[in-house]
Amino acid sequence: MTTTGLRSLRRAVIRPGLPKEISSHDLRHFYASRLIHAGESVVVVADRLGHANATTVLKTYAHMLQGQEDRTRKAMDEAWTSGTAEQRPTSSDNG
Repeated sequence: MTTTGLRSLRRAVIRPGLPKEISSHDLRHFYASRLIHAGESVVVVADRLGHANATTVLKTYAHMLQGQEDRTRKAMDEAWTSGTAEQRPTSSDNG
């Protein structure tokens, strides 16, 4: 990181009162973790971090994706109970 980059990072850390030992890697990890925790897709997180694909994000943050079955189940329950007939799949959706 350049001297200017380090100064900018130092200001970004000191201003909100974060520990002085925090690194740009720590902030990057926090950013990715918060996006995943908020439900953002790993493809979008990978793009935001500048990765060519989602593999690195999946390898690094897979532990955060555990337990998302409830969210998936809820999404499908809502689709079937509140969706209109036009939103439901038909036999033509199979290919």
